[in-house]
Order: sequence, then C-alpha cells, then structure tokens
Amino acid sequence: MAKHEVELIANEGIFKGLAKQNMLFHQCICELIDNSISAKSDTRKFIIDVILHKIDDLYISVFVCDNGSGMNLETMKNALQLGKEPVGTNRLNEHGFGLKNALATLSSASEGWSIFSKDLNSGKIASVNGPFGPKMKIEDDDNFPNFDFLPADCTTIIECKVKLSFVQTLQGRGAPTSDLSKLREWLIEHLGVLYRGYIENDPISYDNLGNIYISIDKDRQVVPPIPVPLGARKTEYFDVEISGKNYKLEYQHGTIDEVKRDKLVRGNKSKYYYLGNTSSQGIDIRLGKRVIAVRQLETIWKTDEGNRSTQVTRHSDFNDFAGELIIPELPRGVLSTVNNKTDFNLDDNDWQKIFDQLNNFKPPRRQREKSESELRKRWVAMLKATNPLETISDEKTVWPTGVRIDVYRKMANSDIIIYELKVGTGAPQHLYQLKMYWDGLALQNEEPKEGILLVEDFNTTLEEMANKINGFKSPTGKQYNLKVEKLKDRNLLS
Repeated sequence: MAKHEVELIANEGIFKGLAKQNMLFHQCICELIDNSISAKSDTRKFIIDVILHKIDDLYISVFVCDNGSGMNLETMKNALQLGKEPVGTNRLNEHGFGLKNALATLSSASEGWSIFSKDLNSGKIASVNGPFGPKMKIEDDDNFPNFDFLPADCTTIIECKVKLSFVQTLQGRGAPTSDLSKLREWLIEHLGVLYRGYIENDPISYDNLGNIYISIDKDRQVVPPIPVPLGARKTEYFDVEISGKNYKLEYQHGTIDEVKRDKLVRGNKSKYYYLGNTSSQGIDIRLGKRVIAVRQLETIWKTDEGNRSTQVTRHSDFNDFAGELIIPELPRGVLSTVNNKTDFNLDDNDWQKIFDQLNNFKPPRRQREKSESELRKRWVAMLKATNPLETISDEKTVWPTGVRIDVYRKMANSDIIIYELKVGTGAPQHLYQLKMYWDGLALQNEEPKEGILLVEDFNTTLEEMANKINGFKSPTGKQYNLKVEKLKDRNLLS
C-alpha cells in the first residue's frame, strides 16, 4: 500500500471561505486597527485615520491609514501569508489571519482592495492589490494613492471597496441607514469601547498612546474613550494562575449610570452598548489595553438548580448590571481567542480558571433596586444610631396612591427632613420625585424643613435646577428648600 504526498494550496476558495465567518464591519476594521497599533513607533503616538468615501448608492471606499513603522517588501510578503507567525511579540498580532480575514470579508472575497506601505529605511513604497489568490504581485517602488482627503503624514494605507449593506452591520438595531454620518456614529461607539485602554489617559503618565479618527472624506472626528458607565461601583481583586504564573485581575461591577450613559458618546446616548436591556447586559473583558469581549453573561456565570449546574441565562432582572474584567497584559498565545478574534478560544483552559473565579461574584438580579434599598437601610441605620430620639423611617407614604418616601426624618424639635437616595448620577427626575414627596407631606399638614437628594455625583445644572425650584412655593404657600449632596459626603459610599 503506497503513501502519496499532497501539496496544500491556498486557492481562491480558501479566501471565499474566510469571507464567510459572520464578522461584522467594525470587527474587520478592528483587525486592521490592531495591526496599526502594533506597528506604532516607539518615538511618537499612533495616529490612525479611518476614512469613509462614498462611491455610489451601493458601495463605499474604506481607507485605514496609520503613521506606524511601515512595511518593506519582505514584511509585506509575510503579511499576505495565511497563518504566518507575526513579526514581533505584540499580542494584537495573534494568529497571522487578521489582515486576510478583514480584507476578504470587507471585499466579499471578490471586490478590489490595495495596500500601500513605506519602508522607512529606503523610503520606497511597496504595494499590492486584491482580491486574494494563490499568487499575488507586489510592486516594490510605487506611490501612495492621490486623494486629497488622505493624511499627508502616514506610512501605511489600506483601501477596500465595500458594499454599503455590509457597512450597515455596524448598526445594532433599527432600519439600515445609508447616511454615512449616522454610520460613523455607530463606528465611533464601537471603537471608543474596544480601544478605550489605548486612547484614554493613563493614570500614571496622564497621557494616551495615540488617537483614532473617523472621517467622511475631509470631515474628521476623533474617537473618544468610552468607559463602562458604572454607578454604585464595586471593585474586586483576585489571583489566577495563567500558564504557570500568578496574575492579579481586577473586576469592576455595578449598575448602569443612566445619566452618564446618555452622554457617553461625544455627549450623546450610546446606541449599542450599556442600554439596560437583555441584549446589552453583562460585562466587558479587557486584556491589557484592548477590550476583547463585550456583553458577557452566560459564557461566564453558572447557577445551581437542584443538583445540577447550568449557565445563567439572560433575563430582564439583569438589565441594570454592567462591569468590566481587567486582565493584565499577557504574552501572545496566552488566553487565546479564535482566529478572527470575535470570541474566546474555549479550548484554552486558562479562560475557564478565570470564569471559575468570577463565579464567586455572581451578578445580582435587580441590581439597581437592591443597591438603592441597601443605601436606604444603611442611611436609616446611621441616622438612628446618632439620633435615637428622632422618628426615622423608610415606610412613610404620601398621596392616595401610597407613594413611599425613601427616608423620612422627624427631629426632636418637630422639623422634618426628607431624603431621596439614588445610585449613579443625579438627574432632574430625581429632584421632581423629592418635590413630589414634599408636596404630599404638605397636603398632610407636615411641611418639611428640608429635602435632600443624595446621589453619587451631580453637575452644576442640577444644583441650578434645585435653586430655581426653591424660588417656588409648595401647596401651603411656603417656599421649597431642596438640596443636592453626594453620597460619599454622608459616608454612604467610599
């Protein structure tokens, strides 16, 4: 019986297969941005420009430009090889498939694309054009494309013709839009979440590593870092052995701060992340400075039902829950992802070690309700401990519907103070709720002396609103006296 050798060839069919991995537009752009950040010069910040240029009603050109170290002829040859081990040690270059995955998917494996990159030693520009095939021709002395919207100072330019219908996969909901300005808003949100570790100021150096911009031709906007908008934040630390070495992981969790969330993306409400619904609930996972997974819930946590352990399922009870797991920078290949970086490699047992530790901090149901209930109980206990002769209650009700005041306090001299306690940032509706308590008490001939809104944070406009209300009169003709204070100033939060 004879054995026959087979030579495996990367033909067009392989690249058509790469284009069918259910990657979304922003995931493809992220693969290209990962390459740009990994090519960052040691002497300057990275500048990455993503440019959208309309071709017609069906197609747009997408350009990704950076000021990194560039590629010479040999580096470009290696970059085109499927599964070729990346140059260097940066874990953003994990598999040797990213560039190919991205361009094959963006171009539907059939449309044109181009790469231009400058060798900083010789000054020559190497270029190659797609689609992918078993043989590719590289020009070793070319010129950058001549479009007036391209940045003057860049070393690598990637251009790809993309179907508008694929760009629309940016949208998480709603009817698909053809408006590039609206599509840019979605892309800014995605990149602001996924790259916040790179574009936010470092707490030690007080500077960032670079900036990402998204342009529609010459109309350029910077991508802001978008943090998890947490209220009632709690931080847990735990150690995990990963590939034979101990690492300390940080887990931040709490409730969604709706006021922060509604100004999260360049002053506007987020549209894809942290929405307080079943699809967006869960935590982000950041590895080093890169957020590699978002909205994780059932992948991580288990619940014990009877004598068996099952995965937690999404439920409206978890809508207020959000958080972030921060893992230190690790060597490439440790805590690996699948080849297109859209999910964990669950064959990597180290992920399960981390998830087992996270199971010690199960996500609470009805997080906001429980957090605010705990705040009320703590404040009542603190007041009773220091003022034993006063009447202090979280059971006092007003109005015929039985609206319950958060905390009612009647002092020894019969002055009444009412409190409204909220996790997160104070909002106008919180003041109106406090005013409603006041009016209800006034109609019961129990005019308060003072009404205090206790929140984690507030801005000056909320103070101004309270001052304007204080210029008005209650149902009894007496002026209101509403104040806004921070929970930490009453020792209710650290």
